[in-house]
Amino acid sequence: MLGVIFSLSSVFSCRGVRPLGARGFKRPGLNPEGRNQKEEVDEAVRLLFSELRRILEWEFVKRGKLVLPVPAHNSSSECFLCGGINKGLTLKDRVFHCPFCGFSLDRDLNASLVLLKRAGWVTPIVPAVELRPIPPLPSLGLRRQGGAIIQEASGFRRG
Repeated sequence: MLGVIFSLSSVFSCRGVRPLGARGFKRPGLNPEGRNQKEEVDEAVRLLFSELRRILEWEFVKRGKLVLPVPAHNSSSECFLCGGINKGLTLKDRVFHCPFCGFSLDRDLNASLVLLKRAGWVTPIVPAVELRPIPPLPSLGLRRQGGAIIQEASGFRRG
């Protein structure tokens, strides 16, 4: 783990830090002593993430690099371009689509850009091309994809 932290601190010049929760790691039930197992797992994950964050911050500061606290609230549902919140977004949606400005992008990439923006990063340019997933061919009205080549192109002769 320390090798990964060393690599991160040598490659990046700035690190945004956001609070990490343990919501995805919860386990219901009781352990043999009668204590709530969910609380124990939550505490263990919280300690693990806080230790990882502490070591990362220490390594970045030791190298004279910047560590910025970044609020993570609504980072997955906020639009990178206009700042609008898509309240209808679920965890199953892998593509973020803004109902306000029409911007579409991969959900994780959009969230990372939102966090960069919150850390003070200014976008050099906005993409001129609207980033949308490519629709499958049946939605375009095509029945089959591809096909065999009937005839090869003729040879090219000089002279």
